[in-house]
Amino acid sequence: MNVSIDESFNVAKSSATSKSNSPLEKLSPTVSLEGIEVFNDNPFTLSQVITPSACAPTLFNTVINESVSSNIDALGAEWYDLYAEMNFYYSLTDTNEQYFGAHGEYTNLVAKITRGLEGFWDMPNEVSVRGQHNSTLNDSDKIIEILTFWYGLPEEDAASYADYFVNFINVESTFLIESPLVSFDGFAIALDGQLDQGDIIVIGDGLIELAAEAGVDSKVVWSGIMAHEWGHQIQFNNGNWYPNGAADNAPEATRTTELEADFFTGYYLTHKRGGTYNWKSTEEFLTLFFNIGDCSFTSDGHHGTPAQRMEAAKQGYILAQSAKKKGHILDAETVHESFLAILDAVVGQEEDTNFLAVAK
Repeated sequence: MNVSIDESFNVAKSSATSKSNSPLEKLSPTVSLEGIEVFNDNPFTLSQVITPSACAPTLFNTVINESVSSNIDALGAEWYDLYAEMNFYYSLTDTNEQYFGAHGEYTNLVAKITRGLEGFWDMPNEVSVRGQHNSTLNDSDKIIEILTFWYGLPEEDAASYADYFVNFINVESTFLIESPLVSFDGFAIALDGQLDQGDIIVIGDGLIELAAEAGVDSKVVWSGIMAHEWGHQIQFNNGNWYPNGAADNAPEATRTTELEADFFTGYYLTHKRGGTYNWKSTEEFLTLFFNIGDCSFTSDGHHGTPAQRMEAAKQGYILAQSAKKKGHILDAETVHESFLAILDAVVGQEEDTNFLAVAK
């Protein structure tokens, strides 16, 4: 681990003013989401930048660490968790007209990808795709909306917080609304009518930005992550696939469902009637899935190692290319059964970082 990251994080953290001495008390959400399943595919906490890993970090990890070390400050270390949490919650109830990218530069692309996924999986108008933005946390009206609904504050108190965040914290800190890590979410959730919401996919501007910095074309990042989250929505629709859970322990169960979503992604993106990716683009999304793997083998949120994730996506690609009837789309149940047939081989995949060099 880069020592400078360790030092910069700890210096900022130790110099941060204690919340107990701040003008405002610590906030805790009052609206419950218990019983609602969410696949958060890029969970991140600031402390991760100084947590050793059992296997080598990928370029994506390096980009994230550099993003932290470049401008972490005391206020950023103090308030980051709350800022990220508020942005997560706002995504769930944000019914404004959606745009994608900080300036809406990806809005048309996301609409095109959404139409392709809806048609391919026969899920028209079923999933709402939402963008997550840093600007939300620099908007007093939106902050007040978050704090009154999610945190149960009286409007007067919420307005005081909003004024403090926008006119002091955001002005003095170099890390919060300037950092892509504040809009770093990528998740799928099925609220099934709760909060007057349905099936939702949320993708943050920061996730796209940092994945692109790791060397993957931003259009491929959007297609890959949206196809993966759509795979989770398919799983929500087929609760009978894992009636007793995907495994008898949480890390393995999460890994199974995540690798299956990767498999669905590989199948869709390379199918003649799906993403129609050629080999060059296929390499890019395989690199993406390698980069977002993790080595947290005992964590409830373990998504699979880099090699396992890349192999799962590759196997989906192989399934799409091996179809006897070119252009025929397998139904979700058949794709699921195909995944189960190759799961053991995927999980047994060794950490071969040279995969792309020999895959051809």
